[in-house]
Amino acid sequence: MQRFVLSILAICALVLTVSMASAAPECPADMKLTAPEGYKVTKTPVDFSHAKHKAAEIECASCHHTWDGKGEVKSCAAAGCHDQPGKKGENTYYSAFHAKDDKSCLGCHKAKKKAGNTVVPVSCKNCHPK
Repeated sequence: MQRFVLSILAICALVLTVSMASAAPECPADMKLTAPEGYKVTKTPVDFSHAKHKAAEIECASCHHTWDGKGEVKSCAAAGCHDQPGKKGENTYYSAFHAKDDKSCLGCHKAKKKAGNTVVPVSCKNCHPK
């Protein structure tokens, strides 16, 4: 009887794991982050790896902070998110990547570096190669 119960629990755990994995959003492993058309930029586009962030166990909602965990994941430049030009303001495209808080790339990387992670890039040239 005890074996039967353990088998049922194992099957339930397997079904739960598979259903959770299938609910994860599809995303490109590697991509290039470029400013929206018409934005004035002074640096080169950034190579970005979802795969590296996933391996570091960074949750999707850490960056996609308006995502409800069910629907489509929108880009930072989507209407109503970080779709404003310029450098100042919560909704600027620039702030999504460079704000001092941990919701931005640079803010998160600096916090990780301060906590002892020596492999996260924090200087302009690390992300924006010439």
